[in-house]
Amino acid sequence: MSLLPTPLNRNAMRLVQVLFIAGAAALAYSFVASARDGELRKSCTSVCAMAPAYAGGDRMAPDFELATVGGARFRLADQRGKTVVLVFWNTACDACKKQMPGLRQLAAVFRHDPRFEMLTIAVDESEAEVKTVLEQHTGVTDPFAVALDPESEVVLGRYGTKLFPETWVIDPGGVIRMRFDGPRDWSGSMAMDLLRNVSRGAMCPMTVESMVARGPGAQVCHEAAR
Repeated sequence: MSLLPTPLNRNAMRLVQVLFIAGAAALAYSFVASARDGELRKSCTSVCAMAPAYAGGDRMAPDFELATVGGARFRLADQRGKTVVLVFWNTACDACKKQMPGLRQLAAVFRHDPRFEMLTIAVDESEAEVKTVLEQHTGVTDPFAVALDPESEVVLGRYGTKLFPETWVIDPGGVIRMRFDGPRDWSGSMAMDLLRNVSRGAMCPMTVESMVARGPGAQVCHEAAR
């Protein structure tokens, strides 16, 4: 025997349907929000850990061409399609020497990965002195590519750098993505995660000016700093 639906039964069924739909919507929203949060952390955690002084995406890197200590020519425009790490330093800079072992390890990784290129530019006149400092702090005279810019035509004239070391990360399209003031550990996993994200265009949605982070990714940095 079947029961005829009553207004009370119909209202109860509608309530169940509404609750089911609301629950499904909340679950879907939670899943999407969790996925978004995961992607945000994936793209931003390494940036927060490395702490850039500048991060953005609207400045093209000034082009230049210099001869390396080994005699090769390096032109920035020729590196399109690669993520480029530029490091500005000088032989009198203790902080520059501090990060040299890490840079040597990074350069060793880059030699086997065509997606990346690194050039360090020393504002020194003496090639012999540069090699001496490199050997003292890395164990070899040619741990990574070095160009000399004694008149600071590129370092100061094109990039405005006066304090050392300063490291610039340029994406495959030639856009300056980040600048780091002072030494960093470029041999660690966070450095490689950051550079791989830049290489594949998985940028953290965050801008940084004078060490102040803004944008959705800034929350990841704020949480990490707690």
